[in-house]
Amino acid sequence: LLIASFFILVGAEIRKELEHKRELIAPLLAALGGMVLPAIIFRLLQPDSQAWGAVMPTDITLALAVIALLGKRVDAKLRLFILALAVADDFLSLIAIGIFYSGKLNLATSASTIIAAIIGALLPKRDLVIKYLTPWSFFVVTPTVIIAHFPSHFSFDGTVNAYLIARVIGKVVGISVVAWLVTRREMIGVGLLCGMGMTVSVVIAEISTEGAELESINTGIYLASIISGGLGYLWLRLRSARVS
Repeated sequence: LLIASFFILVGAEIRKELEHKRELIAPLLAALGGMVLPAIIFRLLQPDSQAWGAVMPTDITLALAVIALLGKRVDAKLRLFILALAVADDFLSLIAIGIFYSGKLNLATSASTIIAAIIGALLPKRDLVIKYLTPWSFFVVTPTVIIAHFPSHFSFDGTVNAYLIARVIGKVVGISVVAWLVTRREMIGVGLLCGMGMTVSVVIAEISTEGAELESINTGIYLASIISGGLGYLWLRLRSARVS
């Protein structure tokens, strides 16, 4: 129910913000860059691990929370780009997992998240949906996921290090390079913010790993979110100061 409400919000947000299909192209391509490169890096560093899918998604709630902290320093178009990109790579991640983890994937869970997002996109009075589900997602859904999956201890091993490199570095490089090729705009701050992955990453980690490896991936998820969120905030804040 919690994850479903999260994706209803995602669907409502993207339907509200994106009025023209052309606006999907650049975020979609950037999302692909931010998915493929981290997955390749993780596989190269940990060839025996099946957890590569967990490095791909972006946590839209965390990204928008950082944007809210930045306030007017982030313009509406950049917010829209981040929103569209986060939604795109969450959906694309689920599709990829459905293909490559068909033996392990809980198809009911995957289908329910996609259906929830579609419902959110089709609901009338989307402004009211967003108004009530945004605080619910931020204050209830995300904290519940964070608390429920908090690692019992933090330790650095090969899996944690591979996750951090793939997520923190791979995500920003993959997104910013593709975004620049498509839009000719510098998107390093966007790439950094998209290094935060929580809700969908946790779901994928539980599908693809277990035991000590799951604990390591959860550690990577938390550390990468903290590092990427902090760096993204600082980058966008300093950049806005230079522009002004």
